Amino acid sequence: MSKTMQLTFIFSLLVLLLVVAMMSGLIQSDRWRITQLEVAAEYNRITPEQLRLMVAKTPERSFFRLDAEQVKSNIESMPWVRYAHVVKQWPETLRITIKEHQAIAIWNGNDLLNQSGEVFQVDAVDHLNALPRLYGLNKDSAETLDNFTRFNQLLKPVGHEIRQARVNERGDWQLILRNGLEVLLGSEKHEARILLLAETWDQLLQTANRLPERVDLRYSNGYVVRWREQEEVTDKKMSFETRDVG
Repeated sequence: MSKTMQLTFIFSLLVLLLVVAMMSGLIQSDRWRITQLEVAAEYNRITPEQLRLMVAKTPERSFFRLDAEQVKSNIESMPWVRYAHVVKQWPETLRITIKEHQAIAIWNGNDLLNQSGEVFQVDAVDHLNALPRLYGLNKDSAETLDNFTRFNQLLKPVGHEIRQARVNERGDWQLILRNGLEVLLGSEKHEARILLLAETWDQLLQTANRLPERVDLRYSNGYVVRWREQEEVTDKKMSFETRDVG
């Protein structure tokens, strides 16, 4: 008998003995019990008590009978859990690793975006008002978050972060900064248009006594600014012939 055949025979025998032991009652729920729980989690949005309740949904505690995949599924059903890794370690330990969602933005009013641009749901978002609000298509959530982050970086010279961003099916972007300024970007050359605003921001402020209400960047050689003066809305075209922002 070859070595490979010997190993195969030994493995088959062990499997047979395990089946026989289970059928004869040697392996039962009250034997070989899991008594230790090791958890690696940050506990920012979930609590140890909530986790224990999820683990308890799987009442089986025998090392051989406990379904680790079911425990994993129960934990991942928690709103703030991004993923869980559950393994059994002989002879009595259940090891759980949990990664939570990190909320980056409120998405379409009711959902949230995590650090990878994935959409996830929680019970309520009202207590997360400090987060920016993004509106767009679910299939484009990651790309929308990437653009939002890049636009925020480009707008640093303006001195105000984006409070709300909306992109429609045509790719038209509308931004509202935290100081209330509305910025219309259109559907193309977003970076060039934002750079134009950032580079001319100080010059723009010198033309009025207050911050503009709206900046429309959808022009080939400049932008249109709207601000309020003595209760009247005034529009003024700012032209910069040296740059074509198309």
